[in-house]
Amino acid sequence: MLGKDATKFRVAVVRVAAVLALLLLLLLSLLAGLYCYTERFGRLAQPQPADAIIVLGAAVWPQGPSPAFQERLLLAAELYRQGYAPVIIVTGGVGEYNPTPEGEAGKNFLLARGIPASALYAETASRNTRENLLGARSIMRAHGWRRAIIVTHDFHLWRALREAEAMGIEASGAGVKETVLVRPPLVLREALANLVSLLSGLHRADSLPSPAERLGQKDQLALLGAASLS
Repeated sequence: MLGKDATKFRVAVVRVAAVLALLLLLLLSLLAGLYCYTERFGRLAQPQPADAIIVLGAAVWPQGPSPAFQERLLLAAELYRQGYAPVIIVTGGVGEYNPTPEGEAGKNFLLARGIPASALYAETASRNTRENLLGARSIMRAHGWRRAIIVTHDFHLWRALREAEAMGIEASGAGVKETVLVRPPLVLREALANLVSLLSGLHRADSLPSPAERLGQKDQLALLGAASLS
């Protein structure tokens, strides 16, 4: 009797292990597919003429934007000079290691490279991709702008564009392809983030407060003001 029970138990354990192994294989296959698609999407994305260029924030060092952030800013400046949009919105607040808000540091970087102050706007309250876009959307709505080009690294572009679409922003994308960053772990992180968002479902963010609204009226006025250093 005990022998039969032990056999049944072993069979049950094997079946559970087989199911778990199959689920793990399916998950890894899905993740591999998302990894490849995340890479391919960003490399094939093409910007379209728009009302504004949105630069998603990245790290700022004591001496200014990090090399990775500079890559995004230089791509935005190139698009501006090519006439894709008349203004650039640089996004990002103060992070744990950022001595200066990313939006402000990025704006100053572009000013130093000949982009006119009248074409630059800084959003300085956001902490992540979604808040970057919410803050930029507030600036766009205040000026009646609808269409945007989102500038980030190419492996980040698919998720960023899906976030923008969920917020009602009409957006195309331009991704940095040659980078100082080590790509594989960052692409894997994006693939995982895309998997989570696809499984959970992106919700429309029309009702979400902007970063400035979250921080209060004082910050909101600073967020929406044009960056003029004349």
